[in-house]
Amino acid sequence: MSNGALDRTTFEAIEAYVLDRMSAAERAGFEQRLASDPALRAELDLEREHILAVELGGLQRTLQAIGEVELRNGGGPAWGGLLKYAAGIALLIGAALWWMLRPPANERLFAEHFAVDPGLPVAMSVTDDPVFADAMVSFKEGHYAEARSRWTSLLKERPGSDTLQYYVAAALMAEGDLPGAIPLLEPLAASPASPFLHKARWYLFLAYLRTGETDKAAALPVEEDPLRGDQARAIKQQLKAR
Repeated sequence: MSNGALDRTTFEAIEAYVLDRMSAAERAGFEQRLASDPALRAELDLEREHILAVELGGLQRTLQAIGEVELRNGGGPAWGGLLKYAAGIALLIGAALWWMLRPPANERLFAEHFAVDPGLPVAMSVTDDPVFADAMVSFKEGHYAEARSRWTSLLKERPGSDTLQYYVAAALMAEGDLPGAIPLLEPLAASPASPFLHKARWYLFLAYLRTGETDKAAALPVEEDPLRGDQARAIKQQLKAR
């Protein structure tokens, strides 16, 4: 999306989300898209800034118009000057409110770095189980709840399966249920023998960030990840600089 103009449908969806004009079902679906689309999250942040700028600009123009009317009605230059000061103060207050209402740093870092796990290539899956494979297809198509339901059923039958445990957690994260994913990721992230050690640590690290458990995120040795270690280190440095 960042390489060109937004299509009308996406723009209207962003606007409806920002202005709280979506139904609960539409909002849930849109938030699922946000979880897996960094470009959409960036466009959402940009739209929020645009709306705030328009609102602040409208406030300034309104105050200026009031001042002009008062001057024409004999309000005098002193009153006009006071309104100019009032406009400036209103803009400062609006800017301060915007900074205070911005998502916390940990939430912004999560939004910037989280992407849904790509899943396993179905043809090269680590299992010949058709139920697992069908669930993986659903997961890769974005039907996270359906995939999670099938994997959860399999996990009840095979509670020792790291693969099932990890992908149930991955589906939960894709759905936005980070508190539900954390208990599944924690034992995998603490098990050096697990083939999902580094991936589980990375997603657990992001889940801790998003849920505000920054002390736990800082303590997680995710820097040891050969693929994401530098990225995790940079995130931790930004947390320390807050």
